[in-house]
Amino acid sequence: MHPILFSFGIFKIYSYGLFVAIAFITSISYLSYSIKKSKEKIISHDDLYSLFTYIMITGIIGARLLFIFTDNLNNYILSPLEIFKVWQGGLVYYGGFISATAFTVIYIKRKKMSLFKLGDLFAPALALGHGIGRIGCFFAGCCYGKASNNIPWSVIFTDDLSLAVKGIHLHPTQLYEALSNFLLFLFLHFYYKKEHKAGIPFAVYLTGCAVLRFTIEFLRGDYRGIQYYGLSISQIISVFLFITGVFIICRKK
Repeated sequence: MHPILFSFGIFKIYSYGLFVAIAFITSISYLSYSIKKSKEKIISHDDLYSLFTYIMITGIIGARLLFIFTDNLNNYILSPLEIFKVWQGGLVYYGGFISATAFTVIYIKRKKMSLFKLGDLFAPALALGHGIGRIGCFFAGCCYGKASNNIPWSVIFTDDLSLAVKGIHLHPTQLYEALSNFLLFLFLHFYYKKEHKAGIPFAVYLTGCAVLRFTIEFLRGDYRGIQYYGLSISQIISVFLFITGVFIICRKK
């Protein structure tokens, strides 16, 4: 599609970096709105903005590290400066989710907050931000799908800077994941408003996200890293997240 949206001399605006920024801004705006509408004070606005800043930093670092691990590690050893070019693409959502979650657990324990209640609050925002970020993937051409000539909605990437295979019909896996996350967001947005035990909405997010990612991975055409028993690393993580979500639901029910 269009990896670079605008170019002013040496100054360039990369579509991937722009949509990642939009994803963070939209998510924090939604969380701020949710706090105002919530009858229970789960977290203050000051703590939210502080926590979200740390989540952005740890999330990007974790997402980049998992991408490097699943990609060709030798390329980054030979060209270490490539590690920092995150605006061009190359973030794995699960890496960011795991690293940001680990930091959040430490943060809320120090602040003596409720882990499950905060997870429920964040669940819709996670799906919303993930969906917007995948649109950035579509523009950059990363996370592209396998070849497909039999579906009318297949896409062809032609831009020389695109990370996708060019000139052939591909599954728009980025849009599959974007749309599915938007639907998950809508479901969680309305489900969160209902009466439920703390932890259930977050567990629903874990299981929903895991199922979606596990399924879409079969249509991915980019390099998926080392596979174990025919499953990519992202699919293995999806299995563990699904089990975790089901375990939480069963315990709470």
